[in-house]
Amino acid sequence: MNTYLKRQKNVSSLLAREDISLLVLCDREGMRNPSIRYLTGHPSDSVLFIFADGRTLLLPWDINLAQIKATATEIKPYNDYGRTLSQAVAKVVEEEKLPVGSRVELPSELPYPEFMRLSAGSAYQFICRDGGLSAMVEDMRQIKDTDELATLRKAFAITDSIMDKIEETVRTGQCTETDIALLIDREARLAGAEGTGFETLAASMGRSYNIHAFPAYTGALMPADGLSIIDFGVKYDGYTSDVTTTITRNLNPEQERMVQVIEGVVHVAEKLLKPGTLTTELSGAVNDYLEKNGYVMPHNLGHGIGLYIHEKPFLRAKVDPVKLENGMVFTIEPGVYDPELGGVRLENDYLITDNGYEKLTNSRIIRL
Repeated sequence: MNTYLKRQKNVSSLLAREDISLLVLCDREGMRNPSIRYLTGHPSDSVLFIFADGRTLLLPWDINLAQIKATATEIKPYNDYGRTLSQAVAKVVEEEKLPVGSRVELPSELPYPEFMRLSAGSAYQFICRDGGLSAMVEDMRQIKDTDELATLRKAFAITDSIMDKIEETVRTGQCTETDIALLIDREARLAGAEGTGFETLAASMGRSYNIHAFPAYTGALMPADGLSIIDFGVKYDGYTSDVTTTITRNLNPEQERMVQVIEGVVHVAEKLLKPGTLTTELSGAVNDYLEKNGYVMPHNLGHGIGLYIHEKPFLRAKVDPVKLENGMVFTIEPGVYDPELGGVRLENDYLITDNGYEKLTNSRIIRL
């Protein structure tokens, strides 16, 4: 069976279990939902209707793109349905002749006024909730299937190649943060990627103390004496990588110790990467190690990656414990930051396997 049809059938089974006749998902400005691409392959604005009997209807803004890229039972132009979510839902429900009182689940991110326009005086039971079917689809996306892993490996291979070019560039001479950011975007696209997975962060010494540098990059020279951070990802067929390297040059003893502690943190984390480990256990061990060495990490240890740069599972120390499972792909990105000394972060992408883990990218500390 086609991979997308198989995923759609899995979601339809969830609808039947929840006694819901129709699930509506929407991907548009202000309400992005990569689950539509996960379920159909369509990479752009659209509304997806999934019925409990297994059928799907996709209403894309760009019908030509959808006819080439998407898989669904039916694909019709969004223009035919009024180009607004409320009109499209009302018309589809009418066309399908759903029984009076049928339960229809709307996107959990739907603005309240839109929900009211649909539900006021309706003969149907419209549902809009946290932790509903949309969240269940996100849970499904935590475990990457064979097709997803193959796509991600292409993104990781491009990422590693770019990392090598970054190291070659900074070793052969001085450039700027902007030069590095443009190099990443250019090389990604030349290699067949859709572009970067998110806005590249390139922060030379003087700005590397930021967790996420603002602005993302400037005309500052790189590398400079001290600590410089480059954080980037490559998006291939919708799936993104996420890595960070720290470039070091002429460090003082305190800066060198920061680097050594972060390298040590990675080893602590890797020892716990196996099925059954709780995300809270993993993150807690890292935080304990940092605290024993006199540091505090001001962000989470990592996060899942896939069609979205930050997705489940989230590696947090005290909340939302999740057991690591075979097929999960996520980042490990310990970092420490100081306004005077600068920042150090080392980030790679990992896959949980039956026997432990596989390190999927080759980011490293670049020592000059």
